[in-house]
Amino acid sequence: TLGDGVRAASLGASYIATTLSGYTPGTETRKALGPDIALIAALAEAVSLPIIAEGRFEQPEQLEIAFEAGAHAVVVGTAITNPREITRRFARHAGA
Repeated sequence: TLGDGVRAASLGASYIATTLSGYTPGTETRKALGPDIALIAALAEAVSLPIIAEGRFEQPEQLEIAFEAGAHAVVVGTAITNPREITRRFARHAGA
C-alpha cells in the first residue's frame, strides 16, 4: 500500500516494490485490475526512492505505462517464467 511504502522509506529502505499489491487481505481487490499503476504513481510522488514495479505485468504496453507512472524498473515474472500460466494465456486467446 502507499502507507507501507512511505513507512518503508522512513525506515531506511533502499527502494520500494509493489510486489504484494493484490496479494494481501487489504489489497486483494486490486488483483483483477492488472498491474497496480495507481500505486506506482502514488509511491513515485510520495517518496524519493526508486520504485520497482512488480505484479501482473503481462503486456509490453503495461511496462510503458509503469515507467510513465514513475517506475524505476519493472519486474516481469510469471508472465515469462511459468510455463503453465503461459499455456493458459495462449489457450484462452485461442478460445480453447
